[in-house]
Amino acid sequence: MFFTVESSARLHLGFYTISGGHTAYGSIGVAIEKPRVTVQVRRSDEVEVRNLTQVRVEGDVAEVVKSLGLPGAEVGVLEAIPRHVGLGSTTQIRLSLAYALSRAYGMDWSVRKLAFTLGRGWVSGIGVAAFERGGFILDSGRTVRGGRVQEPKSCDDLPKIVYRTPLPEDWYFVVAVPKGIRGLDEREERPALEAPKTDRKLECELHEAVLTGMLPALARGDAEVFGKALTKVQRLVGRYFSRWQGGEFCCWETEEFVEAMLRGGAYGAGQSSWGPTAYGLVEGEESAKRLLENVRRSAERIGVEAEIFMTRARNGGFSFSLAGT
Repeated sequence: MFFTVESSARLHLGFYTISGGHTAYGSIGVAIEKPRVTVQVRRSDEVEVRNLTQVRVEGDVAEVVKSLGLPGAEVGVLEAIPRHVGLGSTTQIRLSLAYALSRAYGMDWSVRKLAFTLGRGWVSGIGVAAFERGGFILDSGRTVRGGRVQEPKSCDDLPKIVYRTPLPEDWYFVVAVPKGIRGLDEREERPALEAPKTDRKLECELHEAVLTGMLPALARGDAEVFGKALTKVQRLVGRYFSRWQGGEFCCWETEEFVEAMLRGGAYGAGQSSWGPTAYGLVEGEESAKRLLENVRRSAERIGVEAEIFMTRARNGGFSFSLAGT
């Protein structure tokens, strides 16, 4: 019997707080329909991996099998998300594998327990929440004591969903992933995140953009106002992290794509996580197609090779199924 799990990427849209009192890095994000993860597993006394993608996943399989204390697993990876480009690949592949294997071995573990065991969701709760429920998400951030971010001691300490709602079906993201560039990984990002700096002006600007811009606009279905507020959040967060990523964006290629999105009619645009993925928000499929072509022409003009596509929010969580023998 094969146990199959399907999930997909997420865009990390920034923070509504960097450091406010006892909370740091309250995250904003959205699950998107692609790129996707699809894994099939069944019980085995050995670890066997059949990888049909160009993404290296063997280390993820070994880590999940070890963390769950399993004797082995037969694993097929049919789809995977590119690594270290700001799309949340590690959380999605490992949670997909872990959930499928936990069911195959009769382990009645929650998604959050699996996440804690695997060390996922320790930095941001968006990836775990996107896997479990999808949609647009604000999480509860990280706990701060003595000016330093605390590591979770149990799954109860992982960031929780503060707000979650579906995005309108006619809101589209155009996504550009420059090739040959990688964002910071979890080891490299640690110095940037372990001791957040309190900046009251920055906090007020972020709160205003999210609480009086993004959230009311989303409730009204106003993509234009939502997008403007999103762009503001992205600029503010980018400036805060500029000392670690070398500027407001991780690289000039990402900055070019963000500007191309805005010139091409996107209501809002930014960099997902540490990049290099850039995205732009529009309303309506035809608008998305026009923006897609504009961004592709911009890529040709500046000589940057990139994967460029359009997608919508994935407003539900992962899927699970059984098949065959």
